[in-house]
Amino acid sequence: MQLSIAKWGNSLALRLPSHIAKESRLEEGATVTVEVQEGGSLIVTPTRKRFKLSQLLENHPKREVSAEVDWGQPKGEEAW
Repeated sequence: MQLSIAKWGNSLALRLPSHIAKESRLEEGATVTVEVQEGGSLIVTPTRKRFKLSQLLENHPKREVSAEVDWGQPKGEEAW
């Protein structure tokens, strides 16, 4: 697919068609990494935010820690 480069202020911009943005899971404001390979080829890779467990659980309601549950003796080839 060929795309056109457009002027955007003092920079150049590459406009992605909506089907490419959807397939790449890109939305307005998304961050990408751009690499220039030998010969001038561009590789554009979406940057996905990585979360720490503490960030994912910060809004989770705190509750009492329950006791360990006894599930009985192993059955089959379970390894305990």
